[in-house]
Amino acid sequence: DEHGLALVYFLAPTSDDRRIEHVVAGARGFIYMVSVTGVTGSRNKLSGDLAQLVMQVRSRSDLPVAVGFGIGTPEQATEVGKYADGVIVGSALINAVEQAADKPAAAAAFVRSLEIGLRLD
Repeated sequence: DEHGLALVYFLAPTSDDRRIEHVVAGARGFIYMVSVTGVTGSRNKLSGDLAQLVMQVRSRSDLPVAVGFGIGTPEQATEVGKYADGVIVGSALINAVEQAADKPAAAAAFVRSLEIGLRLD
């Protein structure tokens, strides 16, 4: 607080009502919704209940809800962008950059591929 930073709380698909209420009561900035159980990294498929969970959290808080963990393709980013306020991609970006000779160009291309489906035209 002293430095103008917000502690970002995480919610998971396994979060019960008590955890959701705890997070909503203490959260500032945004709420980070983890899309899958387990460790970070892109997945082939996202949880079918994810949209419902985001809506449940949103009904209890005015803060933006951003979804991350397991999002690694433009299609997944587009899907999540339909109901979440933010889409967080980490591991897939790192993987794209690590494998490239021109790392800045690879990062830019990967981010552009995600951006296309998230535009609010």
